[in-house]
Amino acid sequence: MSVGEAWRVPAALPPRDGRSASARVARLLFAALFVAVVVLGWMALREPARVATATPSDAPAIVIRQSEFCLSPQPGDAIPGAECAWKPMALPALWHGSPEQPLSDAWYRLHFRLDTVPTRGMALYLTKFNRTGRVYLNAQYVREIGAMTPPLPLNWNRSQYILLPPALLHAGDNEIQLQQRIYGWEPGWLSQIRLGPEEQLLEVWQQRVFWQNDLVRILGVSSAVMGLFMLGVWLGRRSHVMYFWFGWVLLVWTGLSLDYFALFPPLPARLWERCMEAAQVLRGVLTFIFVLRYWGKRWPLLEFGFWAYFLLGSAAIFGEILPLAAMDIYYLLMIAASAFFCVVLVRVGLRISLLEGAMMAIASLALFGLSGYDLLLFSRNMVTDSVYLSHFSAPLFMGVVGIALVRRFVESLNAYETLAGVLEQRVSEKAAELQRNYEQLLEARRNQALALERARIMSEMHDGIGSQLTMALSLVRRMDRDAHPERDGEDGQVATVLRESIEDLQLIIDSLEPVENDLLTVLGTLRYRLQDRLGKSGIELQWNVVDLPPLPMLTPHSVLSILRIVQEAFANCLKHSGATRIAVSTGLDSRPGHGETATIAIVDNGRGIQASRHGRGLENMRRRATALGGSLRITSSPGCTEVLLVIPTLREAVADGVAVP
Repeated sequence: MSVGEAWRVPAALPPRDGRSASARVARLLFAALFVAVVVLGWMALREPARVATATPSDAPAIVIRQSEFCLSPQPGDAIPGAECAWKPMALPALWHGSPEQPLSDAWYRLHFRLDTVPTRGMALYLTKFNRTGRVYLNAQYVREIGAMTPPLPLNWNRSQYILLPPALLHAGDNEIQLQQRIYGWEPGWLSQIRLGPEEQLLEVWQQRVFWQNDLVRILGVSSAVMGLFMLGVWLGRRSHVMYFWFGWVLLVWTGLSLDYFALFPPLPARLWERCMEAAQVLRGVLTFIFVLRYWGKRWPLLEFGFWAYFLLGSAAIFGEILPLAAMDIYYLLMIAASAFFCVVLVRVGLRISLLEGAMMAIASLALFGLSGYDLLLFSRNMVTDSVYLSHFSAPLFMGVVGIALVRRFVESLNAYETLAGVLEQRVSEKAAELQRNYEQLLEARRNQALALERARIMSEMHDGIGSQLTMALSLVRRMDRDAHPERDGEDGQVATVLRESIEDLQLIIDSLEPVENDLLTVLGTLRYRLQDRLGKSGIELQWNVVDLPPLPMLTPHSVLSILRIVQEAFANCLKHSGATRIAVSTGLDSRPGHGETATIAIVDNGRGIQASRHGRGLENMRRRATALGGSLRITSSPGCTEVLLVIPTLREAVADGVAVP
């Protein structure tokens, strides 16, 4: 393929279609991602500058820029004295260990002066420190920065915050002895040192830890999740190999992010360093192949050249025959070669939509700019307060490309879903209709069987036990009138028991009647049964019930329990209260967090309940209320006694104060 052909985007790419739903969603995601990354990037660039150029009001009180430096012949724990070749050294400082030794130690003596000793102590803040060491104050041990024996922690990108106890400080001159330990094959560095109040430096240190370590960890986990998702898409659609390559780009990027926040990598230190150096180019090679697949192209010779470039460079890196200057050129050539593929990526995006092309361009420019900035820091061995920034371009680049891939995947699925949508809808509608008809038929048969059984039981009770009890009551009343004509129709003991038995039987029969989940029907039936007795007793009945929605909890068993509770309340009024008025009311309570409940209140104006007369009847009423899942509240005083039954409605939901059955 000629170079001219390489610049032409194939006509097989999807045409631009701004009216599709997936295109609109992609535009919204592109815009949201762009805004988020711009904000994060601005904050990431602003924070190091704010810390480095802080105003006197919030800056640390002391900045140490000069030190005395001593390179120990052998690693040790004792503070070296005059026998060590101490020499002045400006901070930030960079030094190299001895390759012949597994570990190398260096010592710094840092001087500062205090007019007075602070009561709360001071904090020491290091922005750059590699790898581990110990801190002494006025020759007194303070703390270790990390493990002093291999494996040493990976602290190259981690700032340090150390509290200096006030007991070790004194007015006048003070000296910090700082031990630094590295592997013999690597360089060590130390930034300028800041001393100040704990609360000031703690905030600055926490912010830097977030930008240097925590945010990178979040981005690394996100890229790993997205990479596994892309590989999963490829497993489902093997013909779309661009998802495979992009998934591996994301996973390699995740591995590279470990170098920014992991204290103890999974490999030996030297091997880990070499892997990180080689992985930078591996990520570029995988990205190039992905761009080709995204473009719909295969260039075998160019792809072979990329893999050969990576393998030869990796062999030189692992063989430690590639000097530092050559490694800079090795990375720089990879960045330069990626320019062509980024231009191709932008052209492919423009073919689909202007927004996608623009976002591809922004992501590519961010990647180039931040990678070049990091390469500058790396090549010059600069030890400053600057934060490495190339990993912050990851969310923008990966997000833009990931959204484009997801949009393509969604559009391809939409074509198949559209073809099968009508048939699937018709099948689901018919299946739902058959299911509804079947459930209605089952419900009708079940209700019919229950109605027949209830009718049979009620008929047996009415014609059998009910008829016999009625005949017995009539016979007893006739005998009472003959034996005691002075009672003027008042029932005796036996007649009262029989009458209450008949009323109880009627109560059971009423509970079996279909009430259609209507509480007012239940109470209305009881009112009809008790109206005559209340009238004969001279008690006025005030009926203040209100309409209630259907209550699913009104089963025959719960109806009987409610009727017995209300009947017992009326019986107590008739027998013991001496009341002249009884008021019955209902209500609905749907307090948030308590569920929805229905209430039945029976209030009389009698003499009240005496404390010594709490008998079994009240206990039975409470027990029945508890069995219903509710409660019974009784308040009594002379002239007013209220029995309040609270029961759950068991309806499915309550929204905006209105229950949904």
